[in-house]
Amino acid sequence: MKNRALSAALVAALAMASALPAQAQSVYLNQDNIAVSVGAGTSAGTFNNTFSGGATIAKVIDAPTADAAEFHNQQTHIWFTASSVGGGLELLFDFGQAYDIQTLHFWNYDGEGFDVDNVSFKFFDAANQQVGALDIQPALGSSPAIYAQDIDLAAPLNVRYVSAFLTGSNAQVDFQNIGFTAVASVPEPGVLALVGLGGLVLLPTWLRRRRGASF
Repeated sequence: MKNRALSAALVAALAMASALPAQAQSVYLNQDNIAVSVGAGTSAGTFNNTFSGGATIAKVIDAPTADAAEFHNQQTHIWFTASSVGGGLELLFDFGQAYDIQTLHFWNYDGEGFDVDNVSFKFFDAANQQVGALDIQPALGSSPAIYAQDIDLAAPLNVRYVSAFLTGSNAQVDFQNIGFTAVASVPEPGVLALVGLGGLVLLPTWLRRRRGASF
């Protein structure tokens, strides 16, 4: 009887550990599962026709898939002109939960005079503590259909918030869309071990209750 009870307790402990998320599948992050806003770090300048017709900055994450074709026009693009060279547009992303980011998908404008030349990323955990930073220099977009440049991001793990500061060499920032591919963060193996250990720590109490219930 004791061996049977011990086996049941061990099964319960393992069940607690296995209840934690398994290795997640990659997911494309866009307006369906993340949010974006214009950051206070945006330089003095003008958004030109970015918000014409009631458009919002949410259109920066509206590409339905990572391989979607974008077409540059006055309704679809984001166009910011800084008051001076070095100024730029700050975008703030909230993923809603922690992710391990794998790939940036960036739909750049196809003209050298207006395209984005540099994106400075800062990465933050769920407590909004900065855990990393990275600069990338996207290539010119394709034409006439603009497809995303897929850029592997050496980003830290467990990222919930991202800031991106976009600049152009002549103060122009014109592009179509931004997306990310990521996997939902999962606990480290040590955390799984602790959960299993927790089940074993509770084993004596569980056995005592079993014995009490048998009388």
